[in-house]
Amino acid sequence: MKKIALCTALALGLGSCSTLSRSSDAPPAPLGPTPTQAQVDWHRLETYAFIHFGLNTYNDLEWGYGNTPASTFNPKILDVEQWVTTLKRAGMKGVILTAKHHDGFCLWPTKTTDYSVKASPWKGGKGDLVKDLSEACRRHGLKFGLYLSPWDRNNKDYGFDGYRKTFHEQIRELATGYGELFEYWFDGANGGTGWYGGADSARSINPKTYYGYHDAGDILRANNPNIMIFGGTEPTIRWVGNERGWAGQTNYCAYDVEREKHHTANQWGMQDGATWLPAEVDVSIRPGWFYHHREDHQVRSVANLVNIYYESVGRNANLLLNFPIDLEGKIPATDSTNVIAWYEHLQRTFANNLVQGARVEAKDSRRGKTFAPDHLIDGSDKTYWATVDGVHTAEVLIRLPKRTAINNIMLQEYIPLGQRIDAFELETADATGAWSPIETRDSLTTIGYKRIVRFNTVDTDALRLRITKARGPVCLAEIGAYLAPELIEAPKAWRDAEDRLIARASGGEQQLFYRVNAGPWQAYTQPVHLPGDQLQVEVEARGTRGEQRVATKLPLGYSAKRFKVIGIGDKERRALFDGNGYSSVTLPNHSHELAINFDEALPISKLVYTPNQSRDASGHIQQYELYLDDELVAKGEFSNIRNNPIPVEIILPKSILARRLRLVATRVVEGRPYVSIGDLSIF
Repeated sequence: MKKIALCTALALGLGSCSTLSRSSDAPPAPLGPTPTQAQVDWHRLETYAFIHFGLNTYNDLEWGYGNTPASTFNPKILDVEQWVTTLKRAGMKGVILTAKHHDGFCLWPTKTTDYSVKASPWKGGKGDLVKDLSEACRRHGLKFGLYLSPWDRNNKDYGFDGYRKTFHEQIRELATGYGELFEYWFDGANGGTGWYGGADSARSINPKTYYGYHDAGDILRANNPNIMIFGGTEPTIRWVGNERGWAGQTNYCAYDVEREKHHTANQWGMQDGATWLPAEVDVSIRPGWFYHHREDHQVRSVANLVNIYYESVGRNANLLLNFPIDLEGKIPATDSTNVIAWYEHLQRTFANNLVQGARVEAKDSRRGKTFAPDHLIDGSDKTYWATVDGVHTAEVLIRLPKRTAINNIMLQEYIPLGQRIDAFELETADATGAWSPIETRDSLTTIGYKRIVRFNTVDTDALRLRITKARGPVCLAEIGAYLAPELIEAPKAWRDAEDRLIARASGGEQQLFYRVNAGPWQAYTQPVHLPGDQLQVEVEARGTRGEQRVATKLPLGYSAKRFKVIGIGDKERRALFDGNGYSSVTLPNHSHELAINFDEALPISKLVYTPNQSRDASGHIQQYELYLDDELVAKGEFSNIRNNPIPVEIILPKSILARRLRLVATRVVEGRPYVSIGDLSIF
């Protein structure tokens, strides 16, 4: 049972009953731009999935040129049921399919071009992936949306007036033939080189005028009146300005596209914007948008996905999480396992709202039950608490039923009346009743549809929200407090070229410890000088609440200070042995040989080669020869290094004493004329 104190003692600093004389029975007037009901419903979806699949999948491409043979699209298994059931288990509310990417290949049997599934061997040219997926979504209660690239690198008429008719007809087919669509994507990549029906040329256009987006929007809305449109000249939602999975800590729903000076402004929105244009965060669960076997070891971890949730949905944006479909026509096992575990963690976090049963006390409330503070904890964003007109700062005190541990606070404004809060503060009471501000790495500025603030776990029996700046009467819909379970993953650890042990936690409330050669554990707080050879290091992450502990084992070879690399500078030498596969070295002058002198004769038993870990990296060594003191001691092949560029080992049958090592690349992936190395370790 909720107990509400509308008038509180002056000792609490929350005013007196006399404030009620200034209140009103009427709701506050809307402030600034406000969302349509369709936009409000879109906000409530919070998370939904992107699917990238097509010719690019089977040709190891991200952007096809437009001349890839349609015959290469021939999935032996294409399990849309697996897609949809996986995504539903992951809490996704809808699915958006890339029906046509920039290469122009259509995943439905369009009448506008032969460059589609009609010309592929899949299902004898009778397949329709848009139909299959839309029907699967509806069977399982998920919303369905589509992506159609305006840019078409296959169409001979692209860049000329004739293509506009084709483009609009494709929209018409998709908007009328596959049931109601909740969202439609017009990508922002426009014009450039392409096959263009054999012209093999470059074409440029003005996207604001060329595509006829106004007419395109009319076609979409005719059968989908509540559709959200991404991109084009008449969007109802906006790109967040990056593809890395985060919105700005300050994030306004208002935005004016015509005032945009740089696309990164989308990350924050505009306080004084005239249009309600909320942000959508699009990010892939892998480095690429389409599937590449070489990225199988780079799937986002559960902890990384949790962080993305807090920095997107928790910052007043929706999350569009991409899933590349693999060569088997499925969401890969690691991807599905991680995203389901991600959702289960979020469910455990937000299942129990710790403010239920609390007593709420508020200052300057409007008159009557319609705007009473008890709406802040009633579990509905359709009701709200509001202050009287003229009051643009406010305080809310929540006295919990008992002292409890919390590390998350969730806030929601009542957005049908606009977004109006610009700054707020959060405080908790200690055992003596003294108030302390919550220490968080996020700036406490905007709230909007939803804001989730993370912080280290505190024990408290009272919370205080102080709205310090608002542009009108405060209209707040919900307050929640939660205790997220510990989420500890194995820490990352490496030794760099200066013999420093560097360790990184995956995030959350944890402490790092390390030990060398099974010695005593020591706290890790900063890089540790760790000279020496052939060390066995362990780095352990321990949850501060004692629920979890996970260790990483780090075998270390010889110190890089014992090496002199022939033909490269000191900066490159440090990058070669820094333990970081992303800071790569390309051998100079197209050399295929790396020579290293040791400071004295050393027994050598193993070499570990890490390919460049950057996205779409090249120059990987495929076949090699290893020499010690100019004697060939090993030769072979790093099998499948192109598709699976993970660290690989050359292990010698026995240790060999040597003062010089040469690694020769006798073959480079794809015949590239250069060799790129992410990292080397010598044992």
